[in-house]
Amino acid sequence: MIAANVLISYGNGTMQWYNETAIPSSWNAYALTMYLAKCDVQAKFYGPPLNEHFVTAINGVRNEGSLSWSIWMFCQHTNAWAYSQVGVDLISLASGQTLAWAYGASSSSNNPQPPIPNARTVNSCS
Repeated sequence: MIAANVLISYGNGTMQWYNETAIPSSWNAYALTMYLAKCDVQAKFYGPPLNEHFVTAINGVRNEGSLSWSIWMFCQHTNAWAYSQVGVDLISLASGQTLAWAYGASSSSNNPQPPIPNARTVNSCS
């Protein structure tokens, strides 16, 4: 078992933290999201070769127009958020890791806004 932290930011000022959530170490970020949202997650599954879920709704909040869900990782060594460049199924979890789902405007030309308004961002945690 490991303990992970997750923020779900609904884009309207409402934020819900799930801290020190004990989960199996074999889970990925999609399994963790399903667990925290009590399976109130909608997603489009893309089979082989991707085997990925594209999350389209969490807790009844659905992608609409230019608004969509994005997943972020908190980089402890830089004290900043990084927009995930991989799908939710490819995010392996480690004890003490912090992730966030953020609902907001998205575009194909730049990354969405971070989960906490005006938070520091970096291109990656590496």
